[in-house]
Amino acid sequence: MEEYCIHLAILCCIYLILAHSFNISFGLAGLLNLAHIATYAIGAYTYSILTIDYGYHFVAAFLLSGVGAALFSVFVGAIAARLRGDYFALGSLGFYFVVSALLINWREVTRGVLGIAGVPRPELLEIDFYENRNFLVLAVILCLGCLACMYLLQVSPFGRLLRAQSENEFAAMSLGRDVARARNLSFLISSAFAGFSGAIFASYLNYVDPSSFSLTEMILVLSMVVVGRPGSFWGVTLSTIFLVLLPEPLRFLDFPPSAIGPLRQIVYSAILVGVVYWRKEALFPRRRVV
Repeated sequence: MEEYCIHLAILCCIYLILAHSFNISFGLAGLLNLAHIATYAIGAYTYSILTIDYGYHFVAAFLLSGVGAALFSVFVGAIAARLRGDYFALGSLGFYFVVSALLINWREVTRGVLGIAGVPRPELLEIDFYENRNFLVLAVILCLGCLACMYLLQVSPFGRLLRAQSENEFAAMSLGRDVARARNLSFLISSAFAGFSGAIFASYLNYVDPSSFSLTEMILVLSMVVVGRPGSFWGVTLSTIFLVLLPEPLRFLDFPPSAIGPLRQIVYSAILVGVVYWRKEALFPRRRVV
């Protein structure tokens, strides 16, 4: 039971970083980037390839996983400069399918659908991170560090600029703000943190494959932000923990194992539709910037 609780705590750390990184581009900048899960995948694969094929140390591979994901966001930012609203969401979805196809078909690098096995855990200070309890401590430290950075960004003048341009882009531009640059920078930052979460994910499971980064994961991350209310730091934090733990009781019910996965997706989708329909914005209200 202890190992099970540790496993859930590590998952919470991973998804907290991932959900808050998506909250930067969607909750603050107001851009529905459906390619966000692709940056999560790029971070995981970058970490896996660097540590297995090139023998990189954990710290270097972890940092470069964020850099690799951020570089991919440059392409998403390019379409953000030309598209808005639903058109941007569709454009970013196209980038997701490009990355998904590369992960499956670029077998020389990604091993295709077989995935990459044997991804090592960190080697730091002679601590055995293959012991899940020790890995949890590392995951909590990395999670708190990432969340602290994203919280400071959210309450900073840059965070207020992102919120302002999402509420009224022309008003923000009339104040002399470079809205396009702010949007592109938000993609870089959110993608970097998504890459960090992907590196922790790959290191924890010791394995990555394309099925771990499907659109169902994007629905889960979107649900975490929408349920917590986009732009709300504490709301997203609570909703992420809630949604990670919510389907766990299904494991103890008399359901066949093959039905648990689809039931989880039904639960997430029902919650997402319900929150959007009833507009529970009052749960975590925020003050308008413009």
